[in-house]
Amino acid sequence: MWAQYLEARPIGWKEDLRASYQLRAAGMKKSGEDIFQSLSQMKKWDRDVAEEDKMRASLSRSVFGAMLEGASPKR
Repeated sequence: MWAQYLEARPIGWKEDLRASYQLRAAGMKKSGEDIFQSLSQMKKWDRDVAEEDKMRASLSRSVFGAMLEGASPKR
């Protein structure tokens, strides 16, 4: 479980986020994800979780998902 947590929120991400805000305020055009690996890793994790949630929702609305839940398909 800790490995998953550290993958989602790497050590030092708060400092990187704070530094990216300061750089943006100073006029830098790049985003924080372009500069700091920890922020890009967090963004990727969030995208992967959202994609997995979409797939689960799609499966639950399908006939196969209804069979897995033991109910009739939702239409």
